[in-house]
Amino acid sequence: MTMLGMPESMFLVFLATLVAGSLGAIHYVVAHMILGRPINEVAKERTTESSSPVKDRTTDGGHTDGRN
Repeated sequence: MTMLGMPESMFLVFLATLVAGSLGAIHYVVAHMILGRPINEVAKERTTESSSPVKDRTTDGGHTDGRN
């Protein structure tokens, strides 16, 4: 059976992509446009000593939980 000229499995992937994109757009509008939250809140918490997330990952061996 085909829907919109696509096989059923491809149509389901197409539908899932539309739903995921819509959820992302709704999140962006509500959280970042209406509530005014910054997109990257982590940047506000960083000091000049740890200003680069790449540098942080390489100096701690890739651990993000504070262990060495």
